[in-house]
Amino acid sequence: MKKVAITGGIATGKSTLLKILAELGQTVLSCDEIVHLLYEEKPIKEELVRLLGNEVLDRDGRVNKKAILDKISRSDSLKKRLEEFIHNKVWEFLERRLAELEREGIKAVFVEVPLLFEADWEKRFDEVWVIACEKETQVKRLVEGGRAHLFPLLEKQLPLEEKVKRAHRVFSSEVPISKLKEEVERALSNL
Repeated sequence: MKKVAITGGIATGKSTLLKILAELGQTVLSCDEIVHLLYEEKPIKEELVRLLGNEVLDRDGRVNKKAILDKISRSDSLKKRLEEFIHNKVWEFLERRLAELEREGIKAVFVEVPLLFEADWEKRFDEVWVIACEKETQVKRLVEGGRAHLFPLLEKQLPLEEKVKRAHRVFSSEVPISKLKEEVERALSNL
C-alpha cells in the first residue's frame, strides 16, 4: 500500500487538498482529526493536565485547544514535551489504522500531517505532497477565518520554502479549485 503524506503550513490548503482526494475516491486520514479523537480519551486528558496544568480543560472537562496553544506558544519546552507525547499517540493510532486499511486491500492512502517534517516522519511515507501559497495569503486566510490566534505557530514551524524543497510533489492553493483538482488527478495517474 502506498502511503502519501499531505503537508504544508497553517492555512495553505491541506484540508482542501485532502477533500479533493476524498472526492476523487481516495482513502484519506487527517492527523488533526486523530488528535481531536485522542483528546476525548481520559488517559490523554490526564496526561495533558499533568504536562500543561488544569487550565487546558474547560468547565465541562473537554480539552481547550486555545488554552493549549496559549501555553505552548509561550514556552518552547512545553511545546516540545506536548509534541513528543501527542505525536507518539497519533503515530500509534495511525499505524493501527494503516494496517487495517492494508488488510482491506486499499492500494493508496493519503494522510494529512501538518507537522510532518517537524516530527521527522517523512521517511515513514512513500511520497510527500506539499500544498503551498504566499505568506500574505496564509495571513489573510487566518484573519478571515477567525484564526489569528494561530499566528504564533507560524513562526515556530519549519518555513514553507523548506517544506517545498523536501517534497516529491508541490501544489499551489492559489489556483482555482478546478485547476487544483486537475493537477491532483494528474498526480494520481502518475502515482
